[in-house]
Amino acid sequence: MLELTYLALNSEIRYANEMQYTKPVVLQKSLSELPKGGGLFNTKTAGRFEIVKKLPQVANSFDAMFDYADAYGNIRVAYIDSAHEIGPTPKFVKKASAIGGVLGINTAAYNGFAAHIATYISQSISAINPDKNHINEDFFNTDKDSFAYIAEANINYTLNNFHSMIGRIKIETPYADSDDIRMAANTFEGAWAEAGISENLNTQFAFLNRWAGYDSQDEAAGLSQDRFKPLVDEESFGMLLASLTYGYAPESELSFWYNYVDGMSAITYMEAVGLYRINENMHIDYGLQWSHFQELESSHVAGDVLGGMLIGHCHGFYVGGAYNIAMVDDGDFISNGFGGGPYYTSLDEATIEAMSVAMKETSEAYRIGSGYTFSNGDLEGLNIELVYGKMYHEDVSIIERDVLLTYESAKGWSAEAVYSTFHDTTTNEYNTFNRYHFKIDYSF
Repeated sequence: MLELTYLALNSEIRYANEMQYTKPVVLQKSLSELPKGGGLFNTKTAGRFEIVKKLPQVANSFDAMFDYADAYGNIRVAYIDSAHEIGPTPKFVKKASAIGGVLGINTAAYNGFAAHIATYISQSISAINPDKNHINEDFFNTDKDSFAYIAEANINYTLNNFHSMIGRIKIETPYADSDDIRMAANTFEGAWAEAGISENLNTQFAFLNRWAGYDSQDEAAGLSQDRFKPLVDEESFGMLLASLTYGYAPESELSFWYNYVDGMSAITYMEAVGLYRINENMHIDYGLQWSHFQELESSHVAGDVLGGMLIGHCHGFYVGGAYNIAMVDDGDFISNGFGGGPYYTSLDEATIEAMSVAMKETSEAYRIGSGYTFSNGDLEGLNIELVYGKMYHEDVSIIERDVLLTYESAKGWSAEAVYSTFHDTTTNEYNTFNRYHFKIDYSF
């Protein structure tokens, strides 16, 4: 586990009314250990399954918890131009734009307990959007309508190196993650806890039984992204997970995860991922991963996934590659779980799960790409990346090319623009599309 440190922004303490006020304290990794830059490659580096926590103000009475609640938000404007459905029929390009984001409130903490609530919003920009018959569905619910819903609502408890949440929560794990790629990130109903056992050893536990967000939407089944629904089905009690993460070297970690998804699969995941510094201006990110799926309830979610990744960095330039193989018996397939999945070869659209589900036989995938991150001057915070990926089984393949531009400003602004070309021969020649997608965020 990468070392967690308490960073006190100011040690001054004062009293006002019934409130014992301390300026915000952040529980997080040191800056050198946080993932670097934007793009697809840099989302797979060490620390991506950690939750960076901003500890609340501290109250000395129950009433003061709410008197000193903090409001926060994220405003997002997004546009997409794409054939929405991936399938074997001819598709029409559909466009959409939306404005929304997140509005939330954190109470102060009393005896370690605090409350958190956040609403996720996506509203159609009707003045420039086409009618419902031609609008892209990605930003809206299954009725192609705007939405707003309470995506996060939980009670937090923090004591020293222990932190827990119960209710509607947002977490990052290999097979349950936020995957914030459209207007509504994935969130879950359940409970989660994390404890620092020692300086280099950390553990997480969770119980999840329902979810909402973009990845949860199933138009054919009428399951909308703004409604919480069972992870598997009404007969399943949900998902149990436990993990142990060890920081075996600076900026490097070894982790073990066990996920029991009732009615689907028992998933074991192991990963060694880290950063090796050659000198001040050069370093190598590396990763090795293994997943084992044990079928439950004749789901056919069974098999093994192996993967490796290398990314070389020199000043702001980087180049890298990744490989995965999904080994399954005929008729079985592997899964991303509930979110984007942990696999190194995942692209903006395609993942090795898609090939495995289509073929139900052993499949392979690789990804290569390069990029540049500007670290000074007027373009500081800008990242440009070009990626090529292929998922294949014998002479059948999914090929995707991505161009990504991401920008992060210290003043709360961020932006992302993605152009993707997708070609799938697992069905027929119609399974091809180009997609433009961009979003601008402002956090406050």
